[in-house]
This record gives sequence, structure tokens and C-alpha cells, in this order.
Amino acid sequence: MENSLYDLEASLHSTSSLSSDRSETAKKEDYCSSVNRNDSTATIKRSVDIPLRVHEALHAKGLSANALGVVSWRDSTSAHPRQWPFLRKCYDSAVICLMEFVMTVVSNIGSSIVPYALPQLDISSSVLGLFYFTTLYLLGQALGGLVFPPLAESFGGQTIYTTCTIGFAACCLIIGACPSVPVIIIGRFVSGFLSAMPAVVACGSIENIWDTKAHLGWQWLFYFAAILGGVLTILCTFMRESRPSQLLRLRVHDISHDTNFHKLTVDPIDAEPTARSFIRDSLTMPLRLSSTEPIVFLTSIMGATVYDVIYLFTAAIPEVYTKSFGFTATQASLVFIAIVTSNSNTNTQAIEPEDKLFGFYIAAPILAIGLWLFSLTTPPLIHPSVNPYLSISSLALFGYAVVEFDNILSGYLCDTYTSRTASALAPMSSLRAVLSGTFPLFGTQGFQQLGAHRAMFILAGVATGFCGVAWVFGRYGRILRQRSKFVQ
Repeated sequence: MENSLYDLEASLHSTSSLSSDRSETAKKEDYCSSVNRNDSTATIKRSVDIPLRVHEALHAKGLSANALGVVSWRDSTSAHPRQWPFLRKCYDSAVICLMEFVMTVVSNIGSSIVPYALPQLDISSSVLGLFYFTTLYLLGQALGGLVFPPLAESFGGQTIYTTCTIGFAACCLIIGACPSVPVIIIGRFVSGFLSAMPAVVACGSIENIWDTKAHLGWQWLFYFAAILGGVLTILCTFMRESRPSQLLRLRVHDISHDTNFHKLTVDPIDAEPTARSFIRDSLTMPLRLSSTEPIVFLTSIMGATVYDVIYLFTAAIPEVYTKSFGFTATQASLVFIAIVTSNSNTNTQAIEPEDKLFGFYIAAPILAIGLWLFSLTTPPLIHPSVNPYLSISSLALFGYAVVEFDNILSGYLCDTYTSRTASALAPMSSLRAVLSGTFPLFGTQGFQQLGAHRAMFILAGVATGFCGVAWVFGRYGRILRQRSKFVQ
């Protein structure tokens, strides 16, 4: 998702991008003027006499070149991805969202098919089955979440999208056709790795759908996923590359080839990295950001933890409402509606990245209040005869906070690390994948052994600590951002 988030950002946020483009143009002009001032002899040697036909070819492609032969985008050109026609943006955005949806759904099929797959695969432990079908997929996604963002930032995303969907479809087809433990281990890990390109782990489940189709055999779920992967591959071929630097390099290459003029270059910040520089600088960027940038480190921990608490709630809610309040399984599942109905978000125009954190300042204490209220309104701290809707109401507070944490913190990273959006979001998406893969393994057992109220006390304490982080961001957020060497 982290890369899909960048592509959606590049396609939809035209207002902020225009400002960014002007900033890049200004930087390039300053660079060139600096060269002219400081070393006129070097400038004369580097000066390029560009033929008229080359200028015309550049203009036709929405580009322009300065006296040094450095090519850049013309202002307000419709060739720039952020100035594409509305329908073009809608198509690419829809395909990216569809890929994210499909691969997120496939990430959550493990828990629903394990009961049907265990006898056929001769697996005795349901926990081991969850590890094969769910945890391995999400661990692969966590690894891919660190690898694909730098690749997309350096070389563009369209080709990677197409390649990943082909590989994803092939893995699902092989798992369905050759169901065995080694195939599942390799196939689920590799498909999870490939799914990291468009998908960010989200809390979703197709358990109800699987239950109605169980007579088809669990392998058919992977056949269906393979079919969807094939459809996505076809759709990806009609997408356009949306990474401006990659498009710029391709257009300069085409113009140089068509005009037989090979003295055009691009600015160093737009140049394609060498293998050595890519490994040294770009590939390690997510890890460098998460280890050296307090903003990335803290937002990744908070965003991933709060989002994946929903996985623990799938164990806590049945434990509380079926055993303590006497709900049926169906009635207990309806309690999740309290979380869903509170999922609303208001988009506002912000002047600076910190201005978008206002909702986070509200959501942090609401999250803590919701979790403390849930902890204190469940048996054995209260009598089971007490109205259960008191604790259900606390879930609405939790649901509101989850969405605010996810949307606001992700948007804050996008606005802060504009040219490194995918790498900045990669630590959060990878940590989510790791937690999503491990929580189902011990969530139910943990709530049963500790008791739902004690387990929720731990989560409520963590949420209270996030209130302190909200205060730090409010007091020192702008200072931290301005001191960062990665913020442009």
C-alpha cells in the first residue's frame, strides 16, 4: 500500500504537487545559475548547442532544456502525471485500489480455510496451520514492504505492478493445483512478498463467504485468487507510469533516439541510480528513516499497533460477549458494527503537515478512553447483569480512533517526506504485516489466559502512552520536521 499510496498521491493531489514541481524547477534553476556564477569556464565547456528539431521534440513531449542540456518538465504541462486527464487518473487509481483490496482479502483467508485444510494436509495443530496460511504471507508482505518502495521510487511502478500481479496469480494457481505443505509455505510467503507492492495490511475477512462455499474445497479460493490476479495483470498493462522522474528519463531517451542527439541529460535528482548507489542509498532508505527519524519511528509504531489491535479484538469480543454476557455467536459478531459505524474521516486543507495532526490530538485521548472504558465495563469487574451496551459504546470510540490514527498519521508522513513517501510509509506497513501475522497466533490464547479485562488494561496503558506522543508532536513536531535532512 505503501507504493500504491504514493501512486494515488501522485495521481490525485494535484494542488500540492504543482507547488512541489515549482520547487524542483526552482532548485534546478538555482543549481544551474550557481554553476554559471562560480565556474564560467566549466559552464562554457558544458554548454550544449541544442538543435531546433530537438527543442521541438522536447516541447511536444511537455519538456524543456536549459543551456546545459538538462531536461525538466515544462510548467503546467499535461504530460506530467499530476496533470493527466481526470478519467486517466480515475482508471489508474481504481486499478491500484482494486489490487490493494484483492491482495488484502487474500491475506486474511488463512483463518477461514485452516479448519478445512488441516485434515487434507495432515497438520495436527491449528496454530501451525495459521502460521502456514496467514503468518508466512504477512511476513513476506513485511519484507516486500521494505523492498518495493525504494524500487518504485527509483525505477517507477507500472512495470513492477504488472510483474507482481503475474507472480501473485502464479503463486495462487500453484497452491490451488498442488496443495502440499512445502508448496503452501513457499507459495504463501512469495505471494505475500509480491502483494506488498499494492497492498497494505488491513483488517478484513472473507470468512462468511468461505463458509457458504466450503463444499467447493478450499483450493478453489486460491484458484479464484489466481483468476483475479490474471484480471489485475491485464488491467495493469493499461496503466501509465506515474513516477515523474522515470517518465522524464524515458522521454529524454526517446527524444535522443528519435533526433539522434545524445547530449541531453536530466538533473542528478532525476537520474536513474546505479546498482551500487541504489543498494547503498535507496534500498536502505526505509530502514534509515525508521531508525534515524523520530517522526517515522513513532508514527510507524502507533499506526501499526492501533490498527492491528482489531486482530486482538476478534479474540476479545467473542470471549467477553458470549461467555460473560451470554450472547450467541451471531449476536457477538454484530458487536463489531460499533467499530464500523464510527469509521468516519473529514478531509481538510492544511497549510503545513503539522496542521493535519489536529485530528490525531483528539483521537489519541479518545483511544485511551475507549480502551479503559471497555476494560472497566466487562466482567468480572462488573456483574454480567449490567447492560452490555455500556461496553459496546466504548468500541465506537475505539473505531473512531483507529481510522483517525491510520488516515492522519499516513497523511502526515506523505506531506512531510514528499519525495520519499513510499519509503516513509514502508516501516509502518511492514510492522503492520508482522503484527497482523503474529497476533492471530496468540490472541485467543492470551485473552483466555489473562482474562479479557487484564489484556485490555495492557492495551489501554499503551494507548495512554500514545497521548504523550501526541503532546510531543504538538509541541516539537515542526522542529523535528525542520531538522530532518530527508525533508525537502
